Amino acid sequence: MALNIEKLERMAGGGAGFAVWGYATTDDARADIGVAGYFNDASDMLRIDDWVFVRAADGHGIAIVNQNADGIVDVTDLTTVGGSDAS
Repeated sequence: MALNIEKLERMAGGGAGFAVWGYATTDDARADIGVAGYFNDASDMLRIDDWVFVRAADGHGIAIVNQNADGIVDVTDLTTVGGSDAS
């Protein structure tokens, strides 16, 4: 699918350092979100080194923006967060 920019929200930061974003989708899997170009529609918002906390259709993860040039945004593969609770 594609980014739903209405579900991308700045949570903190953005001054001289990096910003922290939240993004939630029930349509796309973590692997789809980590593909270069997924966040292109937010290229004017995201900066290199920004963090994106993601709630995807198949779980949670964190990605870091590692490229944003000429309208092309690439993020790292999502680092999975969460899992089962053994207690």
